[in-house]
Amino acid sequence: MGDPTPSTRFAGDEALRGALVQELLAARLIGVFATHDESGAIHAVPMWFALVEDEIVLATSSGSRKVRNLEVDSRATLVVHDSRPGIEVCGVSLLGRADIVRGEDALPLVAAVHARYVDAARAAPEARVFLASDDVALRFSVDSAFSWDERGNVANAALRASGAALPLLGTEPRP
Repeated sequence: MGDPTPSTRFAGDEALRGALVQELLAARLIGVFATHDESGAIHAVPMWFALVEDEIVLATSSGSRKVRNLEVDSRATLVVHDSRPGIEVCGVSLLGRADIVRGEDALPLVAAVHARYVDAARAAPEARVFLASDDVALRFSVDSAFSWDERGNVANAALRASGAALPLLGTEPRP
């Protein structure tokens, strides 16, 4: 019928090999990167990312909360999803550890992340200044993952066909 589709779990070398995982990592989506702060709470923030070999790379500022968190505890999670109205949702939660890459070694990794999301030749000076604040890279090594995919669920098809799936509403850009 329309029961939820069970999650798929991956471990070790298989964590990045699932078809849906590869599809989501290849898509230009925003991930939510989560670290543990000093109180034990989860600090989760949206971030750009790029797949470089078998590691996920993220670019950030050396002064960010996530970097301070990772200096104490390297455990992290990255969630990437592509959700649409109704139950047309799919995604992956990747669990692993992040190393902080600094200095000259960070530059090509930061550039790889930026190149996925910004056409540097067309970027305004204000955007270039903002991007320059990304002076470290986070090299995220995935230990395990679980993915979910309801795109083919018959309940999803029924919601779409009936028009009962309400549209997702985003916010408007601010001047």
